[in-house]
Amino acid sequence: MKSSLRPAIGWLRRLGIAQRRSLLMLCLGLAGVAMSGVLAVANSRVWDVDFNQYYSAGKLAGSGDLYNWEAIRALELQRNEKAVPFGRIPAFAFAFKPLSALPYSLARALWLCAGLGALAESVALWPLAGWGRACVAICWSVPATVCLAFGQDTVLFMFFVAQGFWLLLRGREFWAGMALSVCAAKPHLAVLLPVLLAAKLKWKALLGGLAGGIVIMLVSFAVEGEQWPNRLLSLARLPEFNPAANRMPNLRGLLSFLGAGFVIEIALALAVIITFWFLFRRQPLHVGGRFSLAGGLLLSHHAYVYDAVLLLPALLLPYEAPCPQWLKWWALLLLTPVPYLLLLTGMELYGHLAITGYTLALTAATAASRLGHTTSCQSR
Repeated sequence: MKSSLRPAIGWLRRLGIAQRRSLLMLCLGLAGVAMSGVLAVANSRVWDVDFNQYYSAGKLAGSGDLYNWEAIRALELQRNEKAVPFGRIPAFAFAFKPLSALPYSLARALWLCAGLGALAESVALWPLAGWGRACVAICWSVPATVCLAFGQDTVLFMFFVAQGFWLLLRGREFWAGMALSVCAAKPHLAVLLPVLLAAKLKWKALLGGLAGGIVIMLVSFAVEGEQWPNRLLSLARLPEFNPAANRMPNLRGLLSFLGAGFVIEIALALAVIITFWFLFRRQPLHVGGRFSLAGGLLLSHHAYVYDAVLLLPALLLPYEAPCPQWLKWWALLLLTPVPYLLLLTGMELYGHLAITGYTLALTAATAASRLGHTTSCQSR
């Protein structure tokens, strides 16, 4: 056995440090992909549940029945045993019409390619200190795996945020705002983006976001009529729209275990927004973008495990700035499947403390450093 390993050992010794590091990253990434594949196969029963929702919505866009639960439910049950109410604005369903005109299998394959491309482009566009580390993190990310398996659109949300900040850093503020306006498809996750732009005095970007938002709303009203907001709000009251609030990786999910109501959630959310405003004023723009994604997840009143893919940029931050060692270990824990499996398997409180607690801890550590109480987490 030893003699058979000698050529491989000799080859490794001849490699330079950079080559060994790249090989290690490749092996770690492949291990993560294998783990993701096992998890996906083990949960194949719920594959495509969200893509099926979008595909059906694309067929109904413009019919007046987009938010008719019985109509979209009947379409979804033709291809999947589980149906999900459509919770996006009409412009999103209209944009899906070309895919919904294709055969289902082909449309699903193209949507999966779009999701993979969005992840790759998010890494390429974001100013990260270590792209290899980011690629490995994505390979091990349970939220990313769930997002792709379900056919969710959160990876596209992250892509448009990355695109927006790429344009911002190059001084193309108006077009950055236009790119960020696409995030209106999931406005509950985008709540901190305008706060960040205002804190950094990016008025042209805000104007671009307003212009993009107006176009999106005009398309929505043109497609589905003037009553669609009321119909969407009525649909959002269905039990199927929020089937498991205790599994939401945000303040709402955490507070559900403490018996706290909506008023307390709003009060805490306001305190969090004020804290983020303070951080945004003092952090570089690209770092503020990371906090805006993590904070958007924290404040969102409706989110599930796949939305935690938005934590990835914040999870890499402790490895790119002088942060406490315990934050690095915490981030590493969230790059493993453990916290997300806890959230999904009857030990939700521990999953909440790990996932939601990380954003709160990172925010507190960074705020403390900016107040001068510590030298940790001061971003370069």
